[in-house]
Amino acid sequence: MQESNLLEMEEIVVNNIEEIDGVLYRDIKDVITSKELLENILFTTKLMFASNEELIEFINKLMEFGYEDIALDYVENIYDKAGFDFSKVKTYENKNK
Repeated sequence: MQESNLLEMEEIVVNNIEEIDGVLYRDIKDVITSKELLENILFTTKLMFASNEELIEFINKLMEFGYEDIALDYVENIYDKAGFDFSKVKTYENKNK
């Protein structure tokens, strides 16, 4: 998808935020300081992202706290729908394996 189309898609999302039942990632990102807090948010909250950078930051947090499978689901879904560039996503080694 071309960058202009991504920007248009972002504007649509931001313009309709009041109509969506969820929480903006930017409003809670500073609260996610541990795996337990991330779990609570993942399983109880619908997250909304206002920018591509927020989405990448969230995917990096998922991987940092050992949720590679969930991060991969996000990447696959977004890539399939928008052809999103994930070159800024960091890689983490899961130390729990």
